[in-house]
Parts: sequence; C-alpha cells; structure tokens
Amino acid sequence: MKSGYIVFRSVLIAVLVAQVSACSFAPVVAQKLGVGTVDEKEVAEATAKVFAVKPTDISIADMRKDNTLNGTQVFFAATVRGKSYRCGMLSSFAGATLPKCVKPGEALPALQ
Repeated sequence: MKSGYIVFRSVLIAVLVAQVSACSFAPVVAQKLGVGTVDEKEVAEATAKVFAVKPTDISIADMRKDNTLNGTQVFFAATVRGKSYRCGMLSSFAGATLPKCVKPGEALPALQ
C-alpha cells in the first residue's frame, strides 16, 4: 500500500512539473513558429478599438517586438487623426491585449 502511494505521488509531481514547464516554454515555441504574433494591420485594428476610430485613421510606425516568456511585447508609434502616441501591447499564442498608449514623453505603463 505504501509503495503504491509513493509511485502515485511521484507520478503526480512529474506531471505537474511537466505542465509548468510546458506553460513556460509554450509562448517561446509559438513565437518561433510565428503563431500569435501580431502584424502591423492587427496592431492598427487593436489601436483603433482603444481610440474608438476606424483602423484607417491609424498610422503605425517604428514597430519593435521583444520576445519574453510571457509572449511578445510589441512597442510602436501610433498617429491617430494627426496626434502622436507611444504604445505597447502584449501578444502571445493565446491572443493579444489591447494596446496601452501615452503621449510622447510620458511613461508607458507595464504591459499585461
């Protein structure tokens, strides 16, 4: 009885460790495969939602992507109806967050 419990406990721990490891590396693998990373069109559409304008009213420039364990952080400059903003958003295999935008010179909040 005791050896069965030890085997069960060992298997349970191994499964939990494997799941946590898979969760940590899944975004990295997705990024390498190009899954879940946004392009300029998707960034413009997401930014349009934030400002409640049409995607055609948005101009995206200087887009930079930084891969992290939580996904890809996307930083870009947006011009919305003639006004400039610095923006950032998080993209992963699960989807993308809405961008957070600030006026030039202001600190960009943490992306989550």
